[in-house]
Amino acid sequence: MKMMIAIVQEKFIDEIMDRFYDEGVYVTKISSSGGFFKNGNSTLLLGCEESEIEKVYSIFKEITKEERVETEQGKFNVSGATIFVVDVEDNLRI
Repeated sequence: MKMMIAIVQEKFIDEIMDRFYDEGVYVTKISSSGGFFKNGNSTLLLGCEESEIEKVYSIFKEITKEERVETEQGKFNVSGATIFVVDVEDNLRI
């Protein structure tokens, strides 16, 4: 089993949560902020089997988009989602 931790721009959250719900993907949303621009984000926690990872990645790729942002400090590419995948040794639902 894998734990996916995804930091997603707030503007993509409603659509991505609806899609995960439709696809039967269990997800927990945590409101968060931070990063270079201190923009509103949500952190998503997803527990999934190895066989589901590509499906989850494809949903992220379909909905979130990288943007080019211009500030006083310069021009930057900002990702729509940053995803970490961690091995889970054990899990338990109570």
